[in-house]
Amino acid sequence: MNSSKDPFLELSERPVRFEAVNQVTNVFFDDSNKQVFAVRSGGTMGVVVKGPTEDAPPINFRMEDRGPVISIKFSLDQSILAVQRTKTSVEFMIFNGNIIEGEFSQGCKKNTAILGFVWTQTNEVALITDHGVELYLLIPEKKLVKHLKTTTTVIQWFVWCPTNKIALLASSHGSHLQPVVFKPGTISKLAKVETEPGRMTLERDVTLATLYEIPAILILRHQSGPQTAEVHIHMLNGPGQAPVRSHILRLNLTGRFAINVVDDLILVHHQASKTSQVYDISLSDESDGTVTYHKSVTLPRSLKPTTLPVPGLVEPQSHECELYSPNWVVFQPNIVIDAKLGCLWHIKLCLTTLCSQITDLALCTQLALKRTTGKSVLLQLLLDHILLPKPSLFKLQESFNHINSVYRIWAEAEIQMQTASPVSAPPPSKPPAPPRVLISQSDIYYNILQKLMNNDEHLQNLEWALTCYITSLSEYCIPTELLLNELLIKTLVQRHKFTALMQLLQYGIVADSKPLACLLLSLGNLHPSASQLAMDMLVRLSANEEIQEVLISQGQLLSAFKFSQETATPRKFLQAAENLKDPILFHSMLYCFRSNHQYDNSFLQDERLHSFIKHYRTLFPEKAIGDR
Repeated sequence: MNSSKDPFLELSERPVRFEAVNQVTNVFFDDSNKQVFAVRSGGTMGVVVKGPTEDAPPINFRMEDRGPVISIKFSLDQSILAVQRTKTSVEFMIFNGNIIEGEFSQGCKKNTAILGFVWTQTNEVALITDHGVELYLLIPEKKLVKHLKTTTTVIQWFVWCPTNKIALLASSHGSHLQPVVFKPGTISKLAKVETEPGRMTLERDVTLATLYEIPAILILRHQSGPQTAEVHIHMLNGPGQAPVRSHILRLNLTGRFAINVVDDLILVHHQASKTSQVYDISLSDESDGTVTYHKSVTLPRSLKPTTLPVPGLVEPQSHECELYSPNWVVFQPNIVIDAKLGCLWHIKLCLTTLCSQITDLALCTQLALKRTTGKSVLLQLLLDHILLPKPSLFKLQESFNHINSVYRIWAEAEIQMQTASPVSAPPPSKPPAPPRVLISQSDIYYNILQKLMNNDEHLQNLEWALTCYITSLSEYCIPTELLLNELLIKTLVQRHKFTALMQLLQYGIVADSKPLACLLLSLGNLHPSASQLAMDMLVRLSANEEIQEVLISQGQLLSAFKFSQETATPRKFLQAAENLKDPILFHSMLYCFRSNHQYDNSFLQDERLHSFIKHYRTLFPEKAIGDR
């Protein structure tokens, strides 16, 4: 069992190592390709490019020293190297593996200064200046740059999101924030971000991220006075929709923060306390109808300690890294770089440890259902809870409801996609993406219930789990599979819970079916009421033939005949009556068939019945057939 103080966040064991910043070497990071550039002496002593993982082969090349490098990035296909050395132009170098084969450049418009540049497409680059955005098309085979579009606006700083091709342009000391989105050959302005009037925003306090497939702007707000800091989240839902503030994260701390996103969980790192908090905007804590307020899903915890191997004279040594170092710089979604140490890490989440520190099972369920690795963690979490001496059945039921809600929505979407539509109807859109965690009845049976079946000590827990789960399935109108209904009936009969079983059948929690009725009949030797429950189920199903067979097997021939005399077979009934060695019953059965309107005198002429007529005359030599 994980300790409540175990770290649930850790840095990758094998970081990307690069030459640390020193008097000769400058380090740059390209957040589009996730590459680190170590530039020695302006490039004359070599440039080494590493990333995005430790296994990626490094790229080595040399450049002419034409002055200090401000920014350096490869195009998205690694075929062009872009270098900014001045505020007025960007150099482009045709790159072939490790050789620069040709160069050309592009300057910005007159009386403007380049704040930075971004690759928006494989062959398109945007120069972001203090007076707007200039979009260019590169034609490397001709060493040409073609102007595509310009937008004019005063810009003091910008933040770039390569995933969504969105730049956030800040003016008026960050009090005006304008998102723009890049598509091939175009720049489109989105609605401005509504910020607090007159409130300045610093570049370091803004994060562009993707939360549940929706672009989002996260703004760190340092409150005045005794109030603690908050993160205000503006979702960019689509063109024409204003990015209204919809979520606020309450940090309950003040000081310096940094933000990462891992698996749609927002990680807020606090340098002073050397801890991190985890937020999930899909969980609702408190809302005023417009903004949803969130608290950390668990108490703040520090990252797991990490070390780096250091060569030693005799044997390798290890160096323990300083966590939450002032030298750390974070990039999205989960990158931490220490340029002075020469390391790039990826932050990883241990979902099992995180869930072990959350006491609310339903909250854990909601959390795990949204995580890419949540299925196995959630199934184990449910099993552990069920095995508790006194599990909370209310929380267990609530967890099953969350699971089945996801399953129901997915099942309805699948049915809708498979339903035939009229020829005139528009073609269906692409199928919706399946949920990250989809738990079926088979998953519950084989991963949880089956592990409780063969242990008498767990029978009560098995009963609780089955009852909660099948009740939840019923609430969400999901038909219960036979495997589960059979297991529930066997468990309740074994525990002599016939009243509970009767109630489940009466209220339709366990759906009627012929196989279940047969199962109840087979359990009749354990308790007589099981047979009666089976008969009641068959009556509700109008299973007349099956009822007839049951009554015959129980020797209740007259009841069986009265129940379905139109389909009664004389040979079957008479054979059963003869086997019971009850002369009066045999006489009664023969009379029933003889007096029934559908059997005339030909009944006595049926050769297949001669043996029964002969048997009757042996039993009652003084009576004619049909006499009462």
